[in-house]
Amino acid sequence: MSEANETPATGSLERHTAPKPEWRLVLPGALKMLVSFMAAAAVVSATPGCRAEEPEPVVAAKRFAVAIKRGDVQTLLELVEAPVAERLASAAARASDQVGGRRNIEPHEMLQIVDVDPTFQVAKAELVESDAQTATVRLTGADGKTHDLGLVNEDGQWHVVVPLPPP
Repeated sequence: MSEANETPATGSLERHTAPKPEWRLVLPGALKMLVSFMAAAAVVSATPGCRAEEPEPVVAAKRFAVAIKRGDVQTLLELVEAPVAERLASAAARASDQVGGRRNIEPHEMLQIVDVDPTFQVAKAELVESDAQTATVRLTGADGKTHDLGLVNEDGQWHVVVPLPPP
């Protein structure tokens, strides 16, 4: 949250920003998840800017971080693993039924990104471990804080693992 205060001596406005410690994907009803991860700043390259020599899991992790930072829930839906996407599709169908079919609610509408630290900037993204099906990418911020993302290879594409609560 930003708060503006007028400085009495100059009459100018000072802006105070309280950093937020983590982001959450907020889903309807009991389907809520908290993932400890500081989102990457826009300085992190999105897909067109990622270097060709970077491993695919690193590219996917960077895309995920950028999508979080930008609030791009459609891209996030594409980047999460299949069980998460399926759970969101099911929740969207239930929500559509609850409004009597007056509106078709899309799965990406079931996501809400909150508590993103606007000051976090990724200084380095590195592949910590990887095999043909799983990978861990470590994002290191300019402040030295690290955040590990688990990824899974589904049909040749890397997707971020997001822990799901029980149904």
